[in-house]
Amino acid sequence: MTLNLITKYQPSLNSSRGLNNYKLSSNENPLGTSKLIRRQLQINHVKLERYFNNISNKLVTNIANIYNLNKKQIVLGNGSDELLSLLCSAYLREGDEVIISEHGFLLYKTQVLVTHAVPVIIKDLNNKIDINNIVRSINIRTKMIFITIPTNPTGLFLTIREINQLSILLMPTNILLVLDMAYSEYVEDDRYSIKINTNISIVKTLSKIYGLASLRLGWMYSRKSITTLIEKIKSPFSINKIAQIAGPIAITDSQQYNLSRGFNMFWLVKIIVNLRKANFIISKSYANFVVIKFNKRVPILLIENYITSCNVNIRRMSEYKLFNNIRISVGSPSANIKLINHLKKLNKQRFVLVTHKTEEYTKQYWKC
Repeated sequence: MTLNLITKYQPSLNSSRGLNNYKLSSNENPLGTSKLIRRQLQINHVKLERYFNNISNKLVTNIANIYNLNKKQIVLGNGSDELLSLLCSAYLREGDEVIISEHGFLLYKTQVLVTHAVPVIIKDLNNKIDINNIVRSINIRTKMIFITIPTNPTGLFLTIREINQLSILLMPTNILLVLDMAYSEYVEDDRYSIKINTNISIVKTLSKIYGLASLRLGWMYSRKSITTLIEKIKSPFSINKIAQIAGPIAITDSQQYNLSRGFNMFWLVKIIVNLRKANFIISKSYANFVVIKFNKRVPILLIENYITSCNVNIRRMSEYKLFNNIRISVGSPSANIKLINHLKKLNKQRFVLVTHKTEEYTKQYWKC
C-alpha cells in the first residue's frame, strides 16, 4: 500500500525544559511578531463565535500590490503546506511522476504519495539542485517538479538564469514547475529573482520572516486555471480569523521586515565565520539557518546529545540523507552566542571509543 511508504513527521530533538531553553530547530523568526500585530490583536473585539469571510481580500490586494501580481491568480492557504497538498490533489493522478531533489522538503514526498503518484528523487550536486539531473529524469509520466529556493535544509538556491532555463525547456510540455519560496525574503543576492511564466506556480508563507508560524498562513500564485481548481477543492474556512487580521499587517510592516532581514544577515555571517574559524564544515546559506557537518568518526547521536544537554534544540539531518549533519536556525543573540561557544568546546573534546569485554558480552561506548 502506498501510504505505508510514508513515515510520520518527527519533531526536532528537545533539550531539557527550563527557562534557558533555546530553540534553534524550526527556522523561526527570533524577533517574534510585529508590534503592530500585537497591538491590533485585541481578542475581546474579535467575534470568535462567528464564521468569517473565507477570503481575506485585503491580504490578497496587499500581496498583489507588493509583488506586482494579478490578484485574481492568488490563493491563500493554511500555511504553504496546505497549498502544496492541494496542488498535488488537483494536478496528480495515480502513476504520475513528480521530480524532487534528494535534500528537498520531506513533505513533498508525503503529499505525492498520498495521491498515489510516484516521487522521483534526483541527486543534488554539492548540496544544490542539479538542473541537468532534473532534465534527465523527465519523461512522458512527469507532471510536476518541486523546487525549493532557497532550499531547506542546505540554504542554497537556483539563480534566475537557471530557473528561466528550466521554465523555457518545460514550455512545450504540461509539466508544472512548483517553486516553494518559504525563505525567499532572506536572500540578499542579485541573482535571485523569479520571472513568473504560465508553467510556474510559486508558493510562499508568512511563517518565517513575518513571524506568523503559529497562525499558519501562506499564499500561492499560479495561472488562473490552476487557482480556480484549487479554490474549488479547498476548505472554505482553512484560514482562521486571527490570521486574516494579522496577515495584511505583517506583510505591509516594512520596518519589521527590514529589521528581521538585517538581523538575520548579521547573525548568519557571524555564526558561519566563527564556526569556520573553529574548523567546522559549513556551507554558505541564503536562508535563516545553516547546516554543520561533523567528523564521521564520531556518531552524530553523541554530538546531538551533547548539544541538547546544553539546552539548545537542533534539527537532525539524517532523514534528509545528510548524515553526520545538523541544522541550526539563527536565534536570539544569546542563543547564537551560546551555540557558538558550546560548539567550540565540543570541537576541542576528544572522544574515545571504549571496548569493554567480558566472558558473556562485548560492550562499546564513546567516552570524552
